[in-house]
Amino acid sequence: MLGFTQSERLEYDKHVEFYHSNLVNALLLYTYGESQLDDMHDLLGNPLHELWEELDYAFTPGLLETIFRNNVLQHEIKSELIEFKIKVKAIPDELWEWDQLDKNPIWQSIRSEADRLLNIMNVNSRTYDTSYTTIYNGSTGRVIVKGSNQEKDKHPLTKPTRPRRLIARRDA
Repeated sequence: MLGFTQSERLEYDKHVEFYHSNLVNALLLYTYGESQLDDMHDLLGNPLHELWEELDYAFTPGLLETIFRNNVLQHEIKSELIEFKIKVKAIPDELWEWDQLDKNPIWQSIRSEADRLLNIMNVNSRTYDTSYTTIYNGSTGRVIVKGSNQEKDKHPLTKPTRPRRLIARRDA
């Protein structure tokens, strides 16, 4: 796997559920329209920014490789996932605006493609999985929400294996 040692691969393998959750959540966000993404503001902060960040992180080669090496997904979908990322990265900057999400044909196509990929992956729910998400009050540092898998998935690896989502909020 991309030049990693056997012990590093084993460490990544321990967190394959987290990586799969990130991939599903990234695709799921791309199935949402403007109002659904706006509803995610309290959880994600800036949903448009999170669209980009989730895609970038979830499709990190080492994490994708871990998912497929562990047979969490069928290898046949790998090229389609990579192609999806390429399509999203090709969206012009001027279309990364709220008013474009529902009416622009490129975004409509991306939404349909994300939904199709989730169906191929046998993901039936279109609900964002918060089991690895921790939300902090940005002023006090107090934990507002702590996902159910936080303790289970602690590990010493550094980026890009981010073991949990940490989101700071000022208004809570």
